[in-house]
Order: sequence, then C-alpha cells, then structure tokens
Amino acid sequence: MNYKHAYHAGNFADVVKHILLVQLLNQLSQKNKPFYVLDAYGGRGLYSLSSEEARKTGEAKGGIQALLKSADVDMEKAPAAIKDYMEGIKQARFTYDSKVYPGSPWWIAHHVEKNPEGGVRGEAFEAKASEYDALNYQLHKLPIGIHHRDAFEGIRAVIPPVERRGLIFLDPPYEQEHKDFTRLIDLLVASYNKWPQGTYALWFPIKNIEAVELFYKKLKRTDMRRQLICELNVYPNDVAVGLNGTGMLIINPPWQFDNQAREILRFLQPALKVADAPNMTPDSATNVRWLVGE
Repeated sequence: MNYKHAYHAGNFADVVKHILLVQLLNQLSQKNKPFYVLDAYGGRGLYSLSSEEARKTGEAKGGIQALLKSADVDMEKAPAAIKDYMEGIKQARFTYDSKVYPGSPWWIAHHVEKNPEGGVRGEAFEAKASEYDALNYQLHKLPIGIHHRDAFEGIRAVIPPVERRGLIFLDPPYEQEHKDFTRLIDLLVASYNKWPQGTYALWFPIKNIEAVELFYKKLKRTDMRRQLICELNVYPNDVAVGLNGTGMLIINPPWQFDNQAREILRFLQPALKVADAPNMTPDSATNVRWLVGE
C-alpha cells in the first residue's frame, strides 16, 4: 500500500474504519467522565476526492461514493454511528467542498466540537514532514492538538494520560505486512503494559490471509486481554486482489461494542459489496469475534 493515504481516501476500508471510530467515541462519551483520544498516524486530515491521487485509484467509488448512492440500504434503519458518520460527511462537505473526505483526526476533532462539555481531549501525531505540514495547516482551527511525532516513540511518551481513560487509534500504512504486524504487536504490548486500562484500536488490511492469521496467532500469545476482531471482506480471502477486506483490532472495547460493531458491519456490507466479486452474504462477509476474552 502507498504511504500517502490520498490514494486510498474514502475507500471501503476508510468508511468501515471511521464508522467504527465514531462508535468508539460515542460509547466512550456515554460515561460522564473526561477521556483522551490520540490518532497515532494522523495523515493530512482532509483529502480531496478530485485530487490526482484519488482519481488515479478511484477507490472512493467503492467506498463513500457507493454508500452515498446505495439503494441496497435504508438509512432510516441505520445504526446510530452510521447516521452520525453520514451527518459528519455532510458537515465536512458543507464546510469545505463537495469533494472532501475527512480523515481520522477530523473525526476526532468533530467529536470534540460536538461535545464541548464532555471533557474530551484530542491529539494527532504524524511523522512524515509533508503530511504533518498539511495536517497542521488543514486542521489548525479545530480542537485537536497536532504534533510532528512518530507513533512508536510518541504513544509510550503520552500514556497514561491525565484523564486515565481514553483511546489510542492506530492506522499505519503497512508497507511490509509481516514486519509491520510484528512491530505493531510489540508497540501494543509495551503500551498495554504501561496503560492496561486504555482502549487501543488498530486498523489493518486483509489482503494476505497468511500474514493476518499469523498476526492473530502472535496476538493470542501476548498477555493482553479483551482483544476483539472486526472484519469486513468485499472479496473472499482466496481471490487474488489488492485488498480483500478491512480489519480492526480493539483492545479493551467499551461494553457491548462487539454487538454494535456486528450490527454496523452487517448493515454496511450490502452497500459496499463489489459487482465483480463472488456473492457473499452479510454473515459470510463480516466477522466480529473475541480473539482473547477476559
């Protein structure tokens, strides 16, 4: 996958990832206590779907554009997080332009704006200088701290936060899957050991099923408890394509998040299905399960 997220902005993985992020933020806000949110790989915050990068891949057509146009879903019956996401898209396009797609830091800042009395403190890291400059420029007026910082150094430096509650959201580029998975497990273990009460959400691609299964096996060998896996596939794992599906690992998810995530993924699947893919039902294309329990 290309490091620059502009090539992938608004694709089906982004849609799933950001709706699950909205669900996590909403559930964390249900307790009347302050919490901290860190986006460890901030990217540039806002993306233009009319950019050269986005037009080159056309990935948004199977993601946000498919969801906006889908006749296969009834938005009146959508889970609350999907409705919130769609409202967020509407607000972002009203504020900026009709071709904008907001990245994870924007969703965090948007949640902080909507909950001014909620005691939510948001921050975003970005290590790549050009992406950091864009992130800082585009979101500097929003209620989120922007830092030119590497996730591997930065996360362990800022936890545990003063709020004691919170979410660390990781959306790395995965340039070498096997190596990246191992490094990320090490980062999660070190972070968990320092702040075991925190919630950690790690996005990952499903394109090399052997690498993903090895990732799961290594996670099971750690001492981290309450590991939830959320998956949505647009192609079966035995079909050779660039990206078969999208996954998210959540450590210490809020109570009943698994049920909410299952409902979200099953609702989204008909809208995000691919025309040239073998037919898959919501049950066969989605999977929410506990990798490690209590």
